[in-house]
Amino acid sequence: MSTLKLQPRRRHLAAAITIALTSAFIAIAVLAVGFLGDAVRAQMTEPVAGASAVAQPAYSSDTNPAAFTPEALGKVEGADGAFYMSTGLVAIALDEGETGQENPLKSKGTFVQVNPVRPGAGADFIEGREPSAENEVAVDSTYAKKRDLTIGSTLAVQSLDTGETLEFTVSGINRPLLSQVLNPGGRLTFSNAGIDLIIGAGSDSEQQSFSMYPIAVVAKPGVSEEQLVANLESAGYDSAITVTKYLEETASISLVIMALLSTVLLAFVLIAIATSALVVTNSFAVTMAQRRRSFALARALGASRRQAMWAIVRDALLVGVVGALAGVVLAYLAWWGILLLGRATYTEALPLIPGFNILAVLVPLVSSLILAVCASVFPALGAMRVKPLEALRPAEVASGKHASLIRTIFSAAVVTFGIVLILGSFAVAIALDDNEYAPLISMLLAFVGSITVLLGVIGVLPALIPPFAKAGNAIASALGLTSARFALLNAARHPKRTGITMSALIIGTTLMATMAAGAVTAEKTLIREVTDRFPVDSIIAATDMPAGFLDKVKGTPGVGEAREVPAADLMIGGASEEMTTFAPTADDIKAVATSDQIELPQPGEIILGKDRAQKFKVSDGQVITITGEDGSSHELKVRVSGRLAISLINPDTLHGLGVREGKAVFAKFADPNSPERANTSIFDVIVSVGELSEQLPPDTVMMVKLEGAQREIMSTVIQTLLTITVVLLAVAVVVALVGVANTLSLSVIERSSEYALMRALGTSKGAIRAMLLWEGAFIASIGSLIGAVLGCLFGILGVRSLLVGDFAFYPAVPWLYLIVIVVAGLIAGILASILPGLRASAAAPAQALARRDE
Repeated sequence: MSTLKLQPRRRHLAAAITIALTSAFIAIAVLAVGFLGDAVRAQMTEPVAGASAVAQPAYSSDTNPAAFTPEALGKVEGADGAFYMSTGLVAIALDEGETGQENPLKSKGTFVQVNPVRPGAGADFIEGREPSAENEVAVDSTYAKKRDLTIGSTLAVQSLDTGETLEFTVSGINRPLLSQVLNPGGRLTFSNAGIDLIIGAGSDSEQQSFSMYPIAVVAKPGVSEEQLVANLESAGYDSAITVTKYLEETASISLVIMALLSTVLLAFVLIAIATSALVVTNSFAVTMAQRRRSFALARALGASRRQAMWAIVRDALLVGVVGALAGVVLAYLAWWGILLLGRATYTEALPLIPGFNILAVLVPLVSSLILAVCASVFPALGAMRVKPLEALRPAEVASGKHASLIRTIFSAAVVTFGIVLILGSFAVAIALDDNEYAPLISMLLAFVGSITVLLGVIGVLPALIPPFAKAGNAIASALGLTSARFALLNAARHPKRTGITMSALIIGTTLMATMAAGAVTAEKTLIREVTDRFPVDSIIAATDMPAGFLDKVKGTPGVGEAREVPAADLMIGGASEEMTTFAPTADDIKAVATSDQIELPQPGEIILGKDRAQKFKVSDGQVITITGEDGSSHELKVRVSGRLAISLINPDTLHGLGVREGKAVFAKFADPNSPERANTSIFDVIVSVGELSEQLPPDTVMMVKLEGAQREIMSTVIQTLLTITVVLLAVAVVVALVGVANTLSLSVIERSSEYALMRALGTSKGAIRAMLLWEGAFIASIGSLIGAVLGCLFGILGVRSLLVGDFAFYPAVPWLYLIVIVVAGLIAGILASILPGLRASAAAPAQALARRDE
């Protein structure tokens, strides 16, 4: 049996490519997790490298506390020196020509890690030496190249502790540390005396004896960690612990980080494996069906059922091993390229050559073997059921089975059950409104329901393909597209195979569309939540607003518009604090509001949101009394509107209350993509506007809110996560497209005699290529369209399931993403048809007929 050519190797090429891509993705994921794990651990261990004990700063009520400085701790019995730990030590390396602003956060420069000189650190120097004087600094090679620094260069550094700008001379250039992968700004190494200057220690007598940063203590040879800690405690440093204990305490943080990262990557790996399983299963099933007569002949010649099954499993193992090894090699080459690109554009802390990780070989290999063997189970069982008498029948392809009625009914029932689960998630959200577990239960129901619907749709695909093809055939007939008609008829002849191919593509596109719809819905909902609560980006209110303050706000880089409105603090009913109330006009709201849901109060009315009404113990329609400074009483009607977190009143009404009025400046930030925001980040705007508010006398400030920053930060974070997710999910789509190409290639093989007959009847090569092109476009476009629709629904419903309780929901359809997904699927389907089309049109008619059963 092993000598019979029952499974031509070339028919497994698509399966091998699929497994190779999946293995490469798994290997890269393992390499990335391992490398980032090393970087996280390095960030935990490098601050205490060479030390035996760690002393944390602790305030003491003693009149003469022990001096908490490296010099003092280094003199304790058993200590051989001490140094500042780099944890939390950050400064700003100013750009060339920059002198530093009064507020360091506004200075132009780079946030850099302040690193102390450690024992044995001299080995890390490429040139020069470690800093010894207080005005010397060593820089890492990445930052040195970025700033064109050499030995003897001058570098200006601004302290975040004191705001003082200091100048240092470069004494050496060292190699970047692995931890800098997570902190690529740069690493500056100083002596203890240099760090004292940066943190302001020594500027007065109190700071000379106390540091707010932890200090690592080095033990003399022969002194254990426990003995050193005991000596430190005896000297008055009760917060001292051993380095071993310190690392045990910080290890939990790295474990949590790596667990989260591993879980996320595992989810994407499982998605890729699931998609690959469909493609590989389809490949083995089709080739098995095409060679069914050959298996029957082998059985007639004496081969056992076990031998027939082993022929399939043997090829599956071979494909799994070859694909896995090819994938691992591809992964290491890709990872090497990523590291080289990172060293050139990111930081030289990245290694020049990737290290060997045995898990990056074993995990893809084992996963690929399991994938290949599992994918061959049903084809192998089919090989066992082949009867010897089938060898006497004509050589017909048995892969074009139509969907069974039982399967269609069962799949439709699965879809219905999934819809019920999704609707149940909404019912749970309503019924368990105040339950703390309601969001979790609702989310789980929606998730399971969405997966169930997706599986049901995949199951019912074979029943849907014929009507889809029939509808497309009618359109092609009306347009006179003969090649398209033949292509759709071919696709409908094998609905199960076409359905499996589509399902792989549907999984990838559904997940991409789910993430896109979920992201834009979450973004719109969260942003509307912020804008409905605070309908302006910035509010600065004071009882005594300085003249010209409005012009300063308007002139702040990044501020688009600002208006000055009346404001007052009103004492409402039984509230324990005054309510700050604003009186903007309709023109003010139109100019600076970020929400179109603001209702302006009528005369004699005050508007506030539900949460604010509960805080001040008022209700909708309630009439409250305000007492003016002259003792007069005035009635106001309360109107509760949405989630507004500020109080609004009519300007004329406020002026007539007889209370002390102040002023408030409402500001709207410029659009991030507008010229007004060129080279101005949201953090720059926050710092600038915050500085202006700090210029006001503290006793006059009524309110300072900078809620507009939340909108931009949330939008940036969501879009970044969406981009990363879509890139990772693209692997599943690429695998699915390999399946499309495989289906078309197998179609060419099994219909070679048909193509030969068409060529003999005068059909041109271009027409045959067009048939394959239309078939690939049909499979890819329908699969992408179904995936886009399902994903959009799942994404929107998923976000809704999380919003339990009194939470506004604003669904959004990511039209651009959906169009890109469908168009990309169409283009990819066309590209996948090129090679099969060339092969179908290349062979001469007589040759193709002769090789019908190759």
